[in-house]
Amino acid sequence: MLIASSGWFVPHPAAAQEKTTVALIVKTLSNPFFIAMGAAAKDEAAKKNVTLIYEAGKYDGDNVTQMRMMDDLVTRGVKTIALVPNLSAGIAPAVKLAQMGGVKVLAIDTALDPVDLSDSFIATNNLKAGTLNGQWAKRAMGSITPKIALLEGTPGSSVNTDRKNGFLQGFGPDAQRYVVADEITNGDQGKGQTAMENILSAHPDVNLVWTINEPAALGAATAIKARGLTGKIKVVSMDGGCRGVKGVQDGSIDSDVMQFPKKMGQTAVDFAVDIAAGKPIPITVDTGELLITKTSTASDSTQTLAFGLANCW
Repeated sequence: MLIASSGWFVPHPAAAQEKTTVALIVKTLSNPFFIAMGAAAKDEAAKKNVTLIYEAGKYDGDNVTQMRMMDDLVTRGVKTIALVPNLSAGIAPAVKLAQMGGVKVLAIDTALDPVDLSDSFIATNNLKAGTLNGQWAKRAMGSITPKIALLEGTPGSSVNTDRKNGFLQGFGPDAQRYVVADEITNGDQGKGQTAMENILSAHPDVNLVWTINEPAALGAATAIKARGLTGKIKVVSMDGGCRGVKGVQDGSIDSDVMQFPKKMGQTAVDFAVDIAAGKPIPITVDTGELLITKTSTASDSTQTLAFGLANCW
């Protein structure tokens, strides 16, 4: 006769099943964009009752740390990783190894190289966003001969490539011949300021500055203000953070293409949960891009400054 004693026999209730674990690796925690994305992902994970592992590289371009994180997460048995790659091609070997082990990888904000390496790509259409900035800048310059400075992010990142190429394409087929300076900032405000100071010393006649993101734009605006040139040099950027949108409001930044990191974070968690449950997920999701200027109106690709101030992050 079998006697069951509560001292040793414990039933296995369904509630005791292990929670789904999702990982989100972003580029860096020094950029408000990724802070907003991470906060939204944490909130969504709590709503979905899943465990979220949230990690980041040490700086924009830090591929080594991200590769180590990928390997560690695979070793820990995580089955779904949402990744904002610092280097689109550089991280590919770690992604392939993870996928060989049965891990699903979602690319967020920045595409992998090749693009179809990820199980899903959730992002702003950065080429379109760059084009919006280029088209606006072309109209704003009017008959003035442009002297363009480019403040790039991290070379090798698809975000940097798409935003820059989009800007040049939007400005027109002859845009490249007007470029007098091209500096790397890694999307950092301090580096953006230093780069702009150097550009103004070498090319004091610069009148249009394209920047990879708001931190670089704010750094450039600081250098421009120090020279007493605010309002005389147009600065175009993108992100949609509150500091950037307020920069449009006060005139230190002329255009800001708004993107939506909170939507990216939420969608990443939702898709990670679905794919872990064997459900199909979209291959590509465009989370939106809207041009904000002081005078912009609501349309398919633009929004008002009031909208930007109400919806910034």
